[in-house]
Formats: sequence, C-alpha cells, structure tokens
Amino acid sequence: LRKAAERSVDGLWNRIARLLDAFPPDECANYFRNAGYAS
Repeated sequence: LRKAAERSVDGLWNRIARLLDAFPPDECANYFRNAGYAS
C-alpha cells in the first residue's frame, strides 16, 4: 500500500479491493482457520 502511494481515502479503499481480489477465497479461509478465527 505504501508503494502505491494513494492520495485519497477512496483511492486507498479501491487499491485494497484490488489487492483482495488477488487472493482466492480458499486461501483466505485457510488463513482465518489457521489463525483460530474460524469455527
């Protein structure tokens, strides 16, 4: 995010949304499960 250097809140949220799209749902689910957040 720092490298992207977004200058507005909207730009920052748009960048975060694009980054999240880079991760498949299964990978996210595995992360939360292994971190102890999933039941």
